[in-house]
Amino acid sequence: MVHIKERLLSLLGIARRIGFFHLLSANLLIQIAGFGGQIFLTRILSVEDIGVIKILQSYLNIFLIIASLGINTSILKLCSEDIEDKEKINIFNIGFILTIFSSFSLIILILAIEHFSLLNIDSTINKLLKIYIFLVPILTLINLIIVYLQAQQKIKQMSYIQSLSKIIIIIFSTLCAYLSGLHGYIWSLVILNFISLLMTVPFIKNELVSIFSIKISTGIVKRIFNIAFFAFGANLLGVLLSNINIIMANHLINDTKEIGYYGIAQLIVTTMMLIPSTLGQIMVPKISKVSNNIKDVQDILRIYQVRNTFLAVSVAVLAAISAPFILPFVFGISYQNSVVYFEILLIGFVCWSLYSPKGMTLMSIGRSDMNFYVSLISLVFNIILNYILINNYGMYGAAIANSLTYFITIFINIYFFNKVVKGKKELL
Repeated sequence: MVHIKERLLSLLGIARRIGFFHLLSANLLIQIAGFGGQIFLTRILSVEDIGVIKILQSYLNIFLIIASLGINTSILKLCSEDIEDKEKINIFNIGFILTIFSSFSLIILILAIEHFSLLNIDSTINKLLKIYIFLVPILTLINLIIVYLQAQQKIKQMSYIQSLSKIIIIIFSTLCAYLSGLHGYIWSLVILNFISLLMTVPFIKNELVSIFSIKISTGIVKRIFNIAFFAFGANLLGVLLSNINIIMANHLINDTKEIGYYGIAQLIVTTMMLIPSTLGQIMVPKISKVSNNIKDVQDILRIYQVRNTFLAVSVAVLAAISAPFILPFVFGISYQNSVVYFEILLIGFVCWSLYSPKGMTLMSIGRSDMNFYVSLISLVFNIILNYILINNYGMYGAAIANSLTYFITIFINIYFFNKVVKGKKELL
């Protein structure tokens, strides 16, 4: 017991020094605001409305990945390298222009698809999606700016931007939901996130000043897309893995109330994932700088993997014990049904935490192609399991399918990671 306490205190001290708590607090606010501050919304909107929001968010998450084209991952990787500031700014500006073009092109495409009703979704969701879709260019650009600051290890500046903007979003979007219901809430998200985008401008003013003197060379564009191509595939497959069960459930059982209960459970688990993933965000620039030395890469990974596992297991155990009391208290007694979903999804959270540092490492050393293969195989398992289990067990089947998929992915990830390590060692 004394050893565990000493270990925990040591980890807390390290976390403070590397900016972990600054980044974690910002990430937590992002997650709360991103799902609409549902801790507050559950007291204002109906369970059915919460289900509709979750369906909309599932579509939005997929659209955001498509709009980004993996360019954000390229910016994080390339601008983390030991290169001149002038070159970093040029790379960022190219990524910024490409992101604007891809985001608005996607909006035009989606609105055209919606016009011809090719998505075959509920009319209410269809109407709201036409508003919600304008979050795509806004959030894609915000994310690009954030990863650019992260690449330069400007953790506190990045956290300040995120925290302040998300506090504003939580307060005013909840107020709009109270005054104008679901439609007012959706409109407020678009307007408030646009204001958040404007708030990031002072932090990249030097970059934006030089955007008109940008030097677009085929070499830089090629480097960006060499990383972005597989990163885009891996990110898209990853977000499908997290959201496909909601979309499939909407078509297979069409029960927005149960999707609402499930959505609350998934919200909490996704928020919990920010704890280990925040460590990963700090790890990426460190590994990128030594990406040519596989021994140094493994040493850094080993340290973060121990910390990651310790944090994840501790949080999961605490959450499992407290969930039956905390969830109904925070969200209301009607959300008692969310507890079972949450307990099932916790198993998946622990499994994901065991392999996610290796995925971040593969991305850091420029092997996003391996993450793509891992995600592709995992998604195939996930779709099959979701189809079988949702048809037989409803949203309980969706929760089981996700946790089973994360368990299977542990072994898929290990195989591809070891393959990369072995290849790099043979080159030495």
